[in-house]
Amino acid sequence: MALSPTSPPSSRLESLPLEVLELIFLHSLEVNLPRASPRVSNALSNQLLYTWLIRLAFSSTNPGSRDDFFTPDFLPEPLSSKFWTLSTEDRAALQTALLSCKWCTLPLFRKCQREYVHHALSRRSRDLRFAPADQKTLDNLDTLFDKSAQENFAACDKAPDARKGKGDIILPALQSPAPSSTSSACTSTSTSTTNDSLKKLAIWLNFGAIQIRPKSEIYYENTANIYRLPSPPAPITPAPIPAKLLRAPWSSSQFEFLQLLAPDFYLDEDEHAAERSGAITTRLIRQRRIGPFTVLLGMFAGVGVGNGNGNGDGNGNGNLKGKGKDGGSGSGKGDPFARVVLDERWDEIPDSVRADLLRVG
Repeated sequence: MALSPTSPPSSRLESLPLEVLELIFLHSLEVNLPRASPRVSNALSNQLLYTWLIRLAFSSTNPGSRDDFFTPDFLPEPLSSKFWTLSTEDRAALQTALLSCKWCTLPLFRKCQREYVHHALSRRSRDLRFAPADQKTLDNLDTLFDKSAQENFAACDKAPDARKGKGDIILPALQSPAPSSTSSACTSTSTSTTNDSLKKLAIWLNFGAIQIRPKSEIYYENTANIYRLPSPPAPITPAPIPAKLLRAPWSSSQFEFLQLLAPDFYLDEDEHAAERSGAITTRLIRQRRIGPFTVLLGMFAGVGVGNGNGNGDGNGNGNLKGKGKDGGSGSGKGDPFARVVLDERWDEIPDSVRADLLRVG
């Protein structure tokens, strides 16, 4: 009679109660812990844990988030205490580790973005009053998120030149005055207070961001008061774009995730070397993958701090670069890759290279 196979004995770590394992995971922030064994992996395969980790790593660190923002229902202990003690370098390392995980997917990120926007609105727009039609827009925000997602956020701001616009949704608002200990004030003070209470609420659906700013005819991008997920650790210390987004199968969701991260996360450590982007585009040229090549060439991606100033084109961004085996972008007259480069990057092509591209394109 054959003996039935028996399961191997559990290790001390595997024998711990689930609650203890989760606490160890959250206190240590050791992303590799689930890889210790299949049993530990199954115990920690929890979307709620993943959501908390994304909130910890990718929520904005703007000054406004310090006061009464990370409530226990949104980011429980010990993570809420860790949020402001993480150094910029540690936050960048955590973002890098999370982005490399298989469970860190675009659908989960979109879910976290939506929840973050709702939370930010609940914490920061409580004293704002809106016109009835605008309040209805806010009440139906999930419908707008759903519609945008179905259309791959085509109508939303995607910062194609690495600069965000004014917002996908902009609603005028009146900020209720703070309680005052005095019952009266001079006319000039009342007028000033009224002017100061005129606000605009801006919402970026694709970027998972909101901003409450003064009602002004002049708009300028001020990231200091933008609440956003995902947000880089700091403008001068971005995290790298994960390798899983830079290889086949080049799906539409892959490009969408890449487009979301590209403006604020870096592709190349040093824009002058461009080793990573060069390898990617060269591989695509050799494989004759014109579709992904065209899409990637049209993206602006961040640049790391390896070149000493943390930016690529003067605005923190660089472009995908690459060349074929013979030093050009293709393999003969009428080459489609050379034509794409000429069409998309004419103003950025050095004079010494243009002639070669024109000859093969």
